[in-house]
Amino acid sequence: MYAFAVPIPVGKTDAVRRFNDECLGPRKAEYDDLQRRGGVASESYWLQRDADNGDIIVVVSDSDQSAFADIFAHPQTDFDRWYRDQILDLFGIDLAEPWGPRNELLGAWQAS
Repeated sequence: MYAFAVPIPVGKTDAVRRFNDECLGPRKAEYDDLQRRGGVASESYWLQRDADNGDIIVVVSDSDQSAFADIFAHPQTDFDRWYRDQILDLFGIDLAEPWGPRNELLGAWQAS
């Protein structure tokens, strides 16, 4: 598993919801293809609400996102480019740029 959190700029939470709804709704076949090519088999998206500091989207994935990052460095489809443009518009993050160091897993707990 791999997780990361991204702050949502003030006033963009509803746009992030619409983007998520579009990817999981009318554009699901294209999103499925992108995720498959990115080596992702399952992923969930959590909205952490914070009235004081701004909302955050938390992504939990079965992939470390390495292959996914490669796709945006060299987009293959119109959907890849659309998705990258949406992330840039919503979060100000250019997925075509190197992503930097991966998050570090500090530990995990499971009932025995």
